[in-house]
Amino acid sequence: MLKPRFGSWGRDVVLCRTAAEYEEALGDPARRSWFVEQGVLAQELVPPLGWDLRIVVAGDRVVGAARRVAGPGEWRTNVSLGGRSEPFAPPPLARSLALQAAAAVRGDLVGIDLLPTGAGFVISEINGAVDFRPRYALDFDDVFVDAVLELLRAARARRAAA
Repeated sequence: MLKPRFGSWGRDVVLCRTAAEYEEALGDPARRSWFVEQGVLAQELVPPLGWDLRIVVAGDRVVGAARRVAGPGEWRTNVSLGGRSEPFAPPPLARSLALQAAAAVRGDLVGIDLLPTGAGFVISEINGAVDFRPRYALDFDDVFVDAVLELLRAARARRAAA
């Protein structure tokens, strides 16, 4: 799979199942101006199961999550491509993986996209400009208020430690 380094909503993500498809996708940069400007990411395709998780981490706490389900005939789970997003309480393994990923990049407010596998989850992306909605709220809270409060708590803790 090839995709822009900076993108969103599944735009310009190209599935390359063969060497010929890969060469074709790379061979037409005029159609993809971002390719010339910023390069491309090649990512191994994790066999799609029709859904993934978006977990929102603020500070060092999971403040929101959603299960994203692919639309009919689509392998990507983006809502902009016909998928749907539904509230979802992530299992402990997914929470732990998201928290570790956020810590690894020192992300204050990030969205971690996890793809399900037979053995657990694989991190697909860490989004520094995360798009999330009210339905991502956990425990009937307001996900936006939770994110802001957690960011303020983390900032105070950093100041106190300095």
